Formats: sequence, C-alpha cells, structure tokens
Amino acid sequence: MFAALAVARYLQERTGVTIKRLVHALRPLQSVTLTIAGQQVTAHPRLTADAEALLDKIPDLAGH
Repeated sequence: MFAALAVARYLQERTGVTIKRLVHALRPLQSVTLTIAGQQVTAHPRLTADAEALLDKIPDLAGH
C-alpha cells in the first residue's frame, strides 16, 4: 500500500497531473500476446499525443 502511494506521488510530481488523469491517459496502453497458428504475436498499442507527453516527463530509471 505504501509503495503504491509513493509511486503515485512521484508520478504526480514528475508529470504535474493528477493520478486520475494519468490513469485515464495510460490505461489503453496495454499490450496483448496472441497465439496464431502456433506462433506468438505481440500487439502493442499506439501512443496518443497526451500519453506520449506524460511518459516523456518520467525519467528512465532502468539503471537504478
């Protein structure tokens, strides 16, 4: 519970928007993996301009 609150506050601070708006903008960005004729295919969503702008405000923390 505390981790979720910490992440929510961090995202609000970095993007300058509410969690409600973040969830609304980013919820459609889910990928799906399908099996077609025995082969797995992953479908990735297209980023909207709003979602891309929000994601650009969050730094890449892959190295941490």
